[in-house]
Amino acid sequence: MGSLLREYETLFVMNPELGDDAVQSTIDRMKGVLEKKGAQVLREEAWGKRKLAFMVKKQPRGTFHLLHYVAGAGTVEELERTFRNTDQVLRYLTVGNGPVSDLEARRAEVEKVVREAEARRAKAEEERKEREAREALEGASDRSHDDYRSRDDRSRDDRSQDDGVQDAGDDSSDESMAEA
Repeated sequence: MGSLLREYETLFVMNPELGDDAVQSTIDRMKGVLEKKGAQVLREEAWGKRKLAFMVKKQPRGTFHLLHYVAGAGTVEELERTFRNTDQVLRYLTVGNGPVSDLEARRAEVEKVVREAEARRAKAEEERKEREAREALEGASDRSHDDYRSRDDRSRDDRSQDDGVQDAGDDSSDESMAEA
């Protein structure tokens, strides 16, 4: 490859009201532009629908998608021209990550990073489920203990209220006797 290749990441936000087919056709269109210009897609991530920090084209939410690719000169300009001419895309941002000398080595490196990230996500999800199960068990035992304690507290409160009522009754009868 005679031209200098550079690594890029492009994040684009699509209209949230688009159906799954329309979202996929927009993504395929953008990937087609990259393929036509000779770019190699290293990674692609669908981030799904998210709330925007501010309204963009009267939309509070958007469907996010990330493309990570290696391309030659002129590819980013063509991709961004396509974004500007596509009504489904609300906003886009392309970041250059620098030149790439060995495409296959870079591809292997990106795949390794993706696998490690997936492993971290899976581990975090497993730990979260274990923690929730543990908390559910602890919560159940705490609740049963609270039920017994609250019964005791209620019976103790009932007795003290009964005592207070009797004392108040005794006081009032004493006062009425004193007045007579």
